[in-house]
Amino acid sequence: RHTMVHGGCGDNIGCFGDVWSLLGYKSGDESALKRRQTRGLKVVDDSHQVYRHDFQKVQPRPDIPSPRKPPPQSVFWRLLAALRTLFCCCCRRHGDADEEGLRNSHEGARDTWVWDPRPGDDELELEWRIVEHELSSEMLGKLRELREAVAHLDSHPACAREPHSRRAATLLRYLRARNGDVQLSAKLFGEALDWRRDFDVDAKMQAWRAEWDAGTSARVRVLRKYVYTKCVGLDFEGLPVYMHRTCQCDAGGLVRELGQEVFVLHQVKIMEDCFAAAQERMLKTGKLITNFIEIYDQGDYGIVDGYMRRGYAAWEPYKKIVPILDKVYPERLRTAFICRCPNVFAVFWRLVVPLLPAATAKKVRLKGYAASSWLSEMQELMPESTIPPHLRSDDKSLWEAAEPRGGWVPEGALAKMERGY
Repeated sequence: RHTMVHGGCGDNIGCFGDVWSLLGYKSGDESALKRRQTRGLKVVDDSHQVYRHDFQKVQPRPDIPSPRKPPPQSVFWRLLAALRTLFCCCCRRHGDADEEGLRNSHEGARDTWVWDPRPGDDELELEWRIVEHELSSEMLGKLRELREAVAHLDSHPACAREPHSRRAATLLRYLRARNGDVQLSAKLFGEALDWRRDFDVDAKMQAWRAEWDAGTSARVRVLRKYVYTKCVGLDFEGLPVYMHRTCQCDAGGLVRELGQEVFVLHQVKIMEDCFAAAQERMLKTGKLITNFIEIYDQGDYGIVDGYMRRGYAAWEPYKKIVPILDKVYPERLRTAFICRCPNVFAVFWRLVVPLLPAATAKKVRLKGYAASSWLSEMQELMPESTIPPHLRSDDKSLWEAAEPRGGWVPEGALAKMERGY
């Protein structure tokens, strides 16, 4: 057992306040003083006097800062002091941490977070408890201000089935999306609810889920045949990881055959499923995570021709849906891997990056063709089994077998499917 003596560390038993505690001594008790006698040094607390091997009394040393510390002028003691600075104190080991981070870590050491919800606990109250535990006092104050600012939206039609305006994690995403500005966050949140109401997202999503699960309608069969997005597994946080094989997609063809609304519904379904999983995971573990890892496969494998033409055709559908997703599902991205980017994409990306918020740009990891350029980074965030086989290797046979396959959507595909072809 070790006892802390560094004033800023609280009672964190994982931190050693001085070199003696690192060696197993207890600061502040007599056992450490007795052990030090074995090295020929005896310290008497009450007289603050030092005795040597011959036990002849010498004069008090005013330069000794504490009766439990050895004389500082020795090279040996200076070396120990340096080691203490590097390894012994948690505050020094994490010298880059800011005051708020240190405050939170020490408070966490004194007040261990134990998540033990009980059956019958109110879900909204549990969510607020989790969020309150995660935030600094300043950010929590702003979140409460935002809650007050949107309280009048509790009766909004978009909140009839789901209490969006009362969910702490939801409001926190909007607050972060506007860098803590309460007024701008409230404005964005109100616009999101209006879109939900105008699009009638709850009713349409319920009908679309039933249609998708049944899998018998012509438009669902077309979408499943040419789909290019897939959940490949879970990350280490237990949240879904989606891969978007935009290299194989014909988004323009899907919209031409199925309509923009189906395209939106499919993307919104993915988002709703992800946030439902995050909500369930949060209430189960007591850990706040409301964003996700996404993988974008951009490799021009030559399996589906017309790489650039399909890319240009996808511009219009995505130009319409991206603002919706950013408004209704802000701060959804934790990390995005963009893999096997052609050179032309890299040039385009360098032009776009300066226009993006710095926080968003940091979340995007642009990678080349070799799997080694991203594999180790992915393995830090998810099990290897979640990483698709064709992204673990540069074996071309795996590229050809990769799914989903996507592909060109032929004109009249929906009509042919409706006729049973």
